[in-house]
Amino acid sequence: MKLLDRIIQAVLTCALLALGGYIIVRSVAIAGENGLFKNTPLLSAVYEKMEEWTAGTYIPVISYVSEETEKPDILLEMEDQMFPVYGYVRRQQENEAQVESREEYELILRAQAQAEENKRPRETESYTAQTEEGAAGENPLWDFQYLLNHYFSMDMTTTIDAQRLDGRTLLSMDMTMERDSSQPQILIYHSHSQEAFADSVEGDPSTTIVGIGDYLAQILREDYGYNVIHEDGVFDLVDGVLDRNLAYDFSEVAVTEILEQYPSIEIVIDLHRDGVDGTRFVTEYNGKPAAQLMFIAGMSRTADGQDIAYLPNSYIQDNLAFALQLQLAAEEETPELMRNIYLMAYRFNLHLRPKSLLLEAGTQLSTVAEEKNAMEAFAMILDKVLQGEAGPSGERSE
Repeated sequence: MKLLDRIIQAVLTCALLALGGYIIVRSVAIAGENGLFKNTPLLSAVYEKMEEWTAGTYIPVISYVSEETEKPDILLEMEDQMFPVYGYVRRQQENEAQVESREEYELILRAQAQAEENKRPRETESYTAQTEEGAAGENPLWDFQYLLNHYFSMDMTTTIDAQRLDGRTLLSMDMTMERDSSQPQILIYHSHSQEAFADSVEGDPSTTIVGIGDYLAQILREDYGYNVIHEDGVFDLVDGVLDRNLAYDFSEVAVTEILEQYPSIEIVIDLHRDGVDGTRFVTEYNGKPAAQLMFIAGMSRTADGQDIAYLPNSYIQDNLAFALQLQLAAEEETPELMRNIYLMAYRFNLHLRPKSLLLEAGTQLSTVAEEKNAMEAFAMILDKVLQGEAGPSGERSE
């Protein structure tokens, strides 16, 4: 009999609690319907929250159909036990969202790969002489329009503003690094390892962009005393077929592993060869023909000024500062070596280190010799910036 008494007592207690709760909730609801909370925002907010919580807890199906409320984990567990179908629907929705996110991310990666190969530059705007000269006595590099017009090209897919392209800020950022051959400092790799040149030998990687990376690493080690790792992995072949859709995704995995193994690495260079129809970019360095170079900077931002959430990069300004300081050093030491820094919408793995670069060396019309000569020039200007020898910060030689 004692057990039966306890059961009856528990049932009655639950019934009384339910009845009491119903009376309270119903009273609040009636008061709200009659406008009691109309002029009392605090009570009104409490009332609305009570309604949402009650619906989400005791009648979750209705809550799900209208607008799902955020509930603690313990309540979600109770719902799964009381309403298994609701729990199943919620889990299915979460799985579908994950699949959709992955598909969208892969689409963005494919667009990124295609964008780098199929650039669509905006037309350069013209500015008045007064704008080019800047305010009286002021460094023209402090002027956003002047800086953008003279040192950058912008793809149709992206945009930039004066806050991100602030010459005074970018040129005051410290990009120096001491030489230290005892531990890795610089990493060179190739998201597109199959890129070749006019006189490349089929089957001989030493005559492709990989061989040019080897040569750059050798110069930086032997002539300047840096510790350099050259990653010659292949990221743009799938089952032996050229496929660059996910090359940046594959290279990111490999580079991330190297950076975790060698946290002393400060500089990451993704070395490419550009592809431009009918155009051969060549200049001269030390009396020899050299391929012209170009930095690509990823903005992780679309043309309408929206950030690309799937491709965050907390180092955008660092990337820009590094590229711009190298650009100005090249202008001082070897004019015409560099084409304008090219701004694009995507990220291109530039988020892996503050001093990350995507460097385009020549085009498919360049020769291997021209590429190697360009690497000698690039190593020279890189060393000058790293050693703080490229002139006073923020000053430009005329």
